[in-house]
Amino acid sequence: MRLRALPALLLALLFAAPPGRACTIFVLTDADRTLFFNNEDWSNPAARLWFVPAGPGYLGCAYVGFDDGWAQGGVNTAGLAFDWVAGAMDDYTPAPGLARVRGNSSQRMLETCTTVDEAIAFYRTHRETEFARARILVADRTGASVIIGARQGALFFERAAHSRGFGYGRDILRAQLAAAPAPSLAAGAAILRACVQPGATPTQYANAFDLRTGDLFFFPQPAADAPVALALAAELAKGPHAYDIPALAAQVAQPPRALRPAEKRFYLDEFAPLAPAEPTVARRIEQVLQSAARGASRPADYTPELWAKLAPAQREMQAQLAALGPLQHVALVAPSAAPAYRCIAEFSGARVLQRFEFDAAGRVAALATEFVERIRP
Repeated sequence: MRLRALPALLLALLFAAPPGRACTIFVLTDADRTLFFNNEDWSNPAARLWFVPAGPGYLGCAYVGFDDGWAQGGVNTAGLAFDWVAGAMDDYTPAPGLARVRGNSSQRMLETCTTVDEAIAFYRTHRETEFARARILVADRTGASVIIGARQGALFFERAAHSRGFGYGRDILRAQLAAAPAPSLAAGAAILRACVQPGATPTQYANAFDLRTGDLFFFPQPAADAPVALALAAELAKGPHAYDIPALAAQVAQPPRALRPAEKRFYLDEFAPLAPAEPTVARRIEQVLQSAARGASRPADYTPELWAKLAPAQREMQAQLAALGPLQHVALVAPSAAPAYRCIAEFSGARVLQRFEFDAAGRVAALATEFVERIRP
């Protein structure tokens, strides 16, 4: 992760890409087979595929998305899959008392649920503000599926046990599904090609998941005929790793590439609190952040060189910090050594890994934000 100076502190990670705009998602199913298909439409060509093996209390999963590490879709070892379509607008606010989620609710759902019924139960009990402007399709290996979204301020759950879908290519999809196509890769691929979106948010990649066998198929060039085929179990056996979807055909033959921090399950859990925690330094960092959040940063807290860069950006800094909510706690984490310290700043809406460097007079000489983990509102 490229370090970012404080004036650009949070925007790139805190406001990661939303669910893909007007994608086309559908499931083809019968008594013998269930296939989940998706065209991912967005302006960002840097598409990614990454694998997170199972661990204590969570299933092994494959995720698809972009270079911000925020999964747009995915599939797990139980044969459960999801993807989103954005564009539906509703005045929706999650009900009080619903559990807040660390990071991406869809990832938390996929790693803990095995059926559509369990996915429905998850979203009945966990907050997700994106339902105000997007809908999710979840399907399992039996062919059961559910579309979840918001209507008139409340969540709805539209269940089905037959082939169905929605999104940008809805008219084409409706006509194709009326002909009752067999659940085959060829049939689904033809529909994906017919629903490719041009324009400012074009189709960046297409994928198909066989929910009963764990076979995965990717179309790095959506209009191309030949997919790249992978096996979920075999990929997870390689350990955590990722691919660039545009280069997938070449990269699958190369040594596995490590996950980026944003693609890891909970990257910040890798950093252990310092013991003793040097409370004077932690309090100093807390004071600097609180002053910036009030728009009251003091020149005396910074070296003249750094203050010359930060002074014109105080309002921007204040707005970015305000988006995180109140600062609750600062903890130094390893590795840290004077004059440079790493810390995790706990805000009500995010956990932020930062690096501060002090000069001999105790002034901030350098600072950078290395990572932001969102906590959904």
